[in-house]
Amino acid sequence: MGYLSLVLKGCCIGVANVIPGVSGGTMAVMLGIYERLIRALRRIGFSTARKLLAIFPLKKGAISEARAELHRIDFGFLIAITFGALLAVVASARLIIYLLNEQHDPTYGFFSGLVLTSVIIPFKMLKRFTVKEVVSLLLAAGLTVGLTLSMSGEQRLESERRKHKLQDSQLSGSPITEVEGSTGESQDVSTDANHAVGVLLYLFLCSAIAVSAMILPGISGSFIFLVLGVYFDVLAAVDSRDWIVIGVVALGGVVGLLAFTRLLNYVLERHRDLTVSFLIGLMLASLYGLWPFRSYAMVGEERVNLAHILPHANMNLVVTVLAFLIGCGVVLLFYRLESRRN
Repeated sequence: MGYLSLVLKGCCIGVANVIPGVSGGTMAVMLGIYERLIRALRRIGFSTARKLLAIFPLKKGAISEARAELHRIDFGFLIAITFGALLAVVASARLIIYLLNEQHDPTYGFFSGLVLTSVIIPFKMLKRFTVKEVVSLLLAAGLTVGLTLSMSGEQRLESERRKHKLQDSQLSGSPITEVEGSTGESQDVSTDANHAVGVLLYLFLCSAIAVSAMILPGISGSFIFLVLGVYFDVLAAVDSRDWIVIGVVALGGVVGLLAFTRLLNYVLERHRDLTVSFLIGLMLASLYGLWPFRSYAMVGEERVNLAHILPHANMNLVVTVLAFLIGCGVVLLFYRLESRRN
């Protein structure tokens, strides 16, 4: 697989991470690189760091060993995917945000078509689909929909208001030490409070869980932060340049990523069909969050989706259905091209 192709696939994963409801894991499954990505991440460990650091002071044997280690962890693949993802996030964030706010329904219709049709890819990976695989699929779907429903529209609206308050503070150059909580009471997010050992340990754990969840198709890491109640603590830490909290969150993310990919790779190798069925369930359930037609409220210039509604028979419905069909067509086209290549 050429590096240009890998960079382009990384771009697709990066775009997916910008879009609410579409996870990078979902896109990796759609592109057929999910298992390779999990295997590559699973191989990274303390021995990797030790061998790479051992090249100093540039001994020939150490350099050869480091080169072999980079080959073992599929470094070229990882760097191409990472570069593409970062490039896409920087390049597409403003456009995606504009589309989500100004052309919400057609945009979500397009991505619904992408996700729904791309389910054929993991289905082709299955060697069998028995009652066990059906139960695994339904369990994943139920967990994902349940997680999505764990925050009401009112709670999302309140969360967006708090986020907007933090953004206003950032623009004014005055860091926030208190933000209004969902109970209407102000919550202290001062530096001293956030540096308590218990708080730091909880932030570490939440970050590990959130980053682990991001690997799974259909689940957003930022949404996990919201559910666990630390989303605004992390935002406030970034706003006030609290490097202790930022460092703990980053470390938790790295630990969660490396540990969870090992677990996921283990179950993929030993219980492949059950695991792939579980991933299919996650992808199908993500369609609930991608339903285009929602009631909504505006907070500043940001749209906050509330309840699912049925569409009206108007031009917006026609454009959304057309966007959905285009999304389906894009996946089918890429799938056909990939099949011919193989």
